[in-house]
Amino acid sequence: DRMVRPLRRMVRTVLALEDDPLRVAQKKAPREEGLARELAVVEQALHKIAELMRLGFGEAGAHIIKENMRLGDRVEVNSEMKGKVVHAIYGFCDIRNFTDCTEVLQGDVVNLVNEVAAIVHECVVDNLGAPNKNIGDAFLLVWKPKGSHGITEVAESALRSYVRIIIEISRCKKLDRWARRKEIQTRIPGFRLRMGFGLHYGWAIEGAIGSLHKIDASYLSPHVNMASRLESATKQFGVSVLLSEDVWALLSPEIQDLCRKVDRVTLKGSSKPMKLFTYDVPETVLRGGTLEDDVDLRCAHSLHQFFTTVVPPSTETGFRNLWQFAIDGYLGGPEGRTADWVMSRKLLVSLLEQRQDDGPALNLLAVMKKLAGPDGRHPDNWPGYRVLEDK
Repeated sequence: DRMVRPLRRMVRTVLALEDDPLRVAQKKAPREEGLARELAVVEQALHKIAELMRLGFGEAGAHIIKENMRLGDRVEVNSEMKGKVVHAIYGFCDIRNFTDCTEVLQGDVVNLVNEVAAIVHECVVDNLGAPNKNIGDAFLLVWKPKGSHGITEVAESALRSYVRIIIEISRCKKLDRWARRKEIQTRIPGFRLRMGFGLHYGWAIEGAIGSLHKIDASYLSPHVNMASRLESATKQFGVSVLLSEDVWALLSPEIQDLCRKVDRVTLKGSSKPMKLFTYDVPETVLRGGTLEDDVDLRCAHSLHQFFTTVVPPSTETGFRNLWQFAIDGYLGGPEGRTADWVMSRKLLVSLLEQRQDDGPALNLLAVMKKLAGPDGRHPDNWPGYRVLEDK
């Protein structure tokens, strides 16, 4: 029995790993003696291998590993396996001023990135998502509907994870110490660690990318690229978060009303005009905002309560209502026929009296200044959208 029992346990471990490589938790080796002890050590090694696969491949890779382990006698990952079409929400976030940080911190920049990654990954996993790729200073994240979680819940969870990341990073003492280092402040006076976030919904091909020398489990799609372009565009709009129209449409009406439409554009890789939205994430009191520094973002708030009570947008309802008139005057309807840039400009100036550094307002004024005629009116051929030249 001392021999049979460890062997049966090992067989169960192998079968469990084959069924789902990511769900088998690493266990402590049982106290055995002799050959039974050696079998227990092998079993422990299997659990460690499973943990390494979980860290290396992530959620997308679990499916690939599972399917490949069913191929019989083959032991290598099959790079010729067809990909799978999935519909999901794709997020892309990036650390600002990363080049400067790298040049100043040198090898220490790895510690900074890992501190950010810990926050990003935890917030995403806590909100129905999965980290997919760490790309230097950037992270690719994925949220897929599964089980009892519908697409609206998943979309709002994705937005909540972004809001939580921004706040957690702003009050992280370790990151604050990195940002305060003399060499960084000399290079970038007043530097604070910030990130940009893009969020888009669409289809992608989930599969193994690479060769037998190196395999990555990831997603291929113009929709994934769109999330990256939205993140890049946050700098132009002066915001932390940009949501595509496709993601905004998945939110409940109550949460939609808390977001701001900031433009209608065509981006590289798409000729279809797309409305862009942002969520005005509030600053903590320590950073000069109104959000309590010790606000609990981990407790089990409902999504509605989180956005309306715990972390409501930093803009008041009256401000957002006036903004809506301004953006409507700028866009002028689906074809731009009712645009009134003179009125829109006056409203934007009024809004800036309330929020002097409002990025979307400053951006729209700059756009109209660049495109308007001598009389300040919109161009005669204004179509109700513009090409977003700078990513």
